[in-house]
Amino acid sequence: MYILESPHLTTQNLSLPHAQIERPGRPPLLQIYSPTLTPLRHLQRQRKGKIRKLIVRPSTHFQLRIAQRLLITSDQRVVAKKDRAIPRLKIRAGPAFGSGEHATTHLCLRYLTHFLASSPKPKPTVLDLGCGSGILALAAAKWNANAIGWDLDPTAIQEAQRNARINRLNNKARFSIIDALRAPLPDADLIVANLYDSLLLHLLPRLERHRKSHTTLILSGILHGQENSIIRAARGFRWKLQRRGRLGRWHCLQFRA
Repeated sequence: MYILESPHLTTQNLSLPHAQIERPGRPPLLQIYSPTLTPLRHLQRQRKGKIRKLIVRPSTHFQLRIAQRLLITSDQRVVAKKDRAIPRLKIRAGPAFGSGEHATTHLCLRYLTHFLASSPKPKPTVLDLGCGSGILALAAAKWNANAIGWDLDPTAIQEAQRNARINRLNNKARFSIIDALRAPLPDADLIVANLYDSLLLHLLPRLERHRKSHTTLILSGILHGQENSIIRAARGFRWKLQRRGRLGRWHCLQFRA
């Protein structure tokens, strides 16, 4: 993945994922993301700025506990005896985003497991848009949900399917290479989208049918300073803010009709 950081903040006619980054005491930057260099080089001629490559760190051992509801570990980690009664999900810190260590994923896991723990349905349907490693869909499947994960990146889907096999959740979680901003969205009791703010703003107008059927939304990937624009847009489509959380500079928002 490559990023163009440009001082030109205009986003009109910009089709690539992007986010405006606030920097205290310094002018804001527009970050534009692409898996390949060519489109960013074209934009760089118009907007100036610097292109840099995101470096994926190697796999490491980690453990994350979400209250007493879920334990996320790297696939080889030995769990302490006191934690063995907690449902466990094994996720590799591999080439696809989402091991649970990042604040946005951590916040989504908190809200997701809280929703499932209090759901009146024995097997709710959870749709994870931009599923990455599959961690959120697999966490839902671990809680007996009907889990669906979509992502545009074939590497992410391969990694999600690998993690499904590791956790023996192949029959409870389905992963597909689908563009969530173009394809019809299936019915769901919960939609989770851990994406860039610009993608969330494009997603909201597509959810009128889900609002009418009282679907719950969990939206994350929102930097501090971006949350109010998401809340205003959601309220404009008659979604009600239920919960909001912050971890470091990242926000997570939960909405219901």
